[in-house]
Amino acid sequence: MKKYFYLIIFVLGFFNSSYADGMKVGVSVTAGVFEASAKEKEADETSISKSGEILVAIPSLFIEKVLPNDRVSIGLDYVPVGLESETTDHKQTDVKSEGEGASTTVTNTVQVDFEDLITLYVKADINDNVYLKAGISQVDAVTNENLGTGSKYGDETLEGYVLGIGYEMETGSNMFVRAEANWMEFGGATFNSTNNSDNSVTTSDIDGYGARISIGRSF
Repeated sequence: MKKYFYLIIFVLGFFNSSYADGMKVGVSVTAGVFEASAKEKEADETSISKSGEILVAIPSLFIEKVLPNDRVSIGLDYVPVGLESETTDHKQTDVKSEGEGASTTVTNTVQVDFEDLITLYVKADINDNVYLKAGISQVDAVTNENLGTGSKYGDETLEGYVLGIGYEMETGSNMFVRAEANWMEFGGATFNSTNNSDNSVTTSDIDGYGARISIGRSF
């Protein structure tokens, strides 16, 4: 996948650039809210729409290389755990015509795991403490569904971007801490049924905003 290509390029660039000079590594925790909506289409029937928001806590690891001008860094941020959405469900009734027997009701449930979230970013220092950050992200959306229609949906890779502003402070012994506010958006995707080509689920853009705390070490 493209995100692993980004990782390989970054690591190779690190080993070809003065070893560990100007490197920064650390860990972060981001608390934020993501908003999204999705629409399920079943053949020619009316689409069923759902929307909502979730509160998440995202741990991540990062590594940065400070460029020779000492004001710009290139970084890679990786979330080593999966993020789980809430499970949504709705009841669907198949109304029978007179003489066809009793109507039946099934409960459809859908839940999504977001895995291998990776961000390649540029960090620009405005002064000794304040910085701006912009990056591109990818994440795998893995669907887990139990649908009365019998549909099964494949997984998709979502692409997006992140913008942030933060404050960094050195604490001694080459250690530093950061506080950051950021905005993240992923483009929508269409998940087609693997066993019924007439059925699909389409998601809108996924928007999120959060606050991040980081601690790290400079080399």
